[in-house]
Amino acid sequence: MRKFVLSIILLASQSLIFSQVSAQLSIMTVDVGTLYEGYYKTKEATEKLQGRFDTAKAQLDEMIASGEVEVEAYKTMVEQAQNPALSDTARAEAEKDADLQMEKIRTMQQEVQMFRQSTNNQLTQQQGTQRQFMLEEIKTIILEVAQQKGVDLVFDTSSGVNAGLPSVIYANPDWDSTDEVLAVLNADAPPPSDDAPAN
Repeated sequence: MRKFVLSIILLASQSLIFSQVSAQLSIMTVDVGTLYEGYYKTKEATEKLQGRFDTAKAQLDEMIASGEVEVEAYKTMVEQAQNPALSDTARAEAEKDADLQMEKIRTMQQEVQMFRQSTNNQLTQQQGTQRQFMLEEIKTIILEVAQQKGVDLVFDTSSGVNAGLPSVIYANPDWDSTDEVLAVLNADAPPPSDDAPAN
């Protein structure tokens, strides 16, 4: 019962406070997605990242092309090993060379796979780091503009895009009622036990 009464009092006081400040409430909206895409540093970082991607792709294409050359060499070795004109000794030697060539190809395939995975992980990490850095800069500027305008609330209106910032970017700290709500929640809490261990 006590908790219910406190809840009514709290809601009534909050309604009164809200009615008093609603006329003076100042709200600002921004589209963080548009800010992110239009920020010149974002464009610069994207171009640099694309350059790294193009370089890595060129290296990967070169590795794959080298592997294809080795595969063709292997096919030639297999054909030579199957030549009926070869002596047993020559055939055994040719088969051995073909086996060694196949091992070389497998090694190159593993190197290609490792390079592809490592490069992808690096570029993804760099992209994420750059994105977070840009968003922090954007948020800083948003807060500066909001403070200059005397704004109480800043909302992100990005539609269908997870820009990386919360929907409410800024709220006047004087509005925070966490402690009051917590007091109501714990109003009916049993008193601490005398033998409860000390924190």
